[in-house]
Amino acid sequence: MVDVTEIMTPGVPVVIRCKRDKSVAEFDTSVVELIGGCLLCEPILANGKAVNFQVPGIQLEMQIFDKNTAKIYAWHELDIKLGYYKKKTLCQLIYVKDTPVEINRRSGYRQYVAIPGKMVYFRNPPTDVLIRDVSNAGLGFIMEQKGEFEPGKVVRVGFSDEEGRYRFDLKCQVVRERQMENGKFEYGCMVLTPPQSLGAYVAHKQVEERKRVLGHI
Repeated sequence: MVDVTEIMTPGVPVVIRCKRDKSVAEFDTSVVELIGGCLLCEPILANGKAVNFQVPGIQLEMQIFDKNTAKIYAWHELDIKLGYYKKKTLCQLIYVKDTPVEINRRSGYRQYVAIPGKMVYFRNPPTDVLIRDVSNAGLGFIMEQKGEFEPGKVVRVGFSDEEGRYRFDLKCQVVRERQMENGKFEYGCMVLTPPQSLGAYVAHKQVEERKRVLGHI
């Protein structure tokens, strides 16, 4: 069983996913401290105000990336409240009631595409990347130089298919980094809140691949 005390260390990025009916929203924060069964995180703000998660009918999920094992863990039984750290600093108090479940980014089919794209980290200018592969919930891209980020950080990746039928601007969490034999750097990402069109794009590419291989569907 995973030792959550080793994952929930200060500064570790945390993603809170909220679902209500068919609407999904995600919020980014980071760990301040773990005290007993309570995770203290930086306050989650929207329009300058702290977000209230005490809303009837919403489903909450918390995701944390473990950079030591390159695995992503999710919790689904949460209680999130506002409080104060050491009676001074406003923070989000997250009470975890269940054990984490590992999210397997590689469980889905990954389609090799090798198309150009753009990557943006924080407020830096867009960087040219090569989109290596895409799945329903993840993607891999290649950069000429090592990125200014590390696994666990959130980036935006944009690309479109050759025909212009699909265009994507995806919020992604980096889960893996590898230097290739040619000196370039490959990154594996989990797409946060993947759109349905991403699955449709992967299915479309699979059909094209079968046509090329088999000559028919």
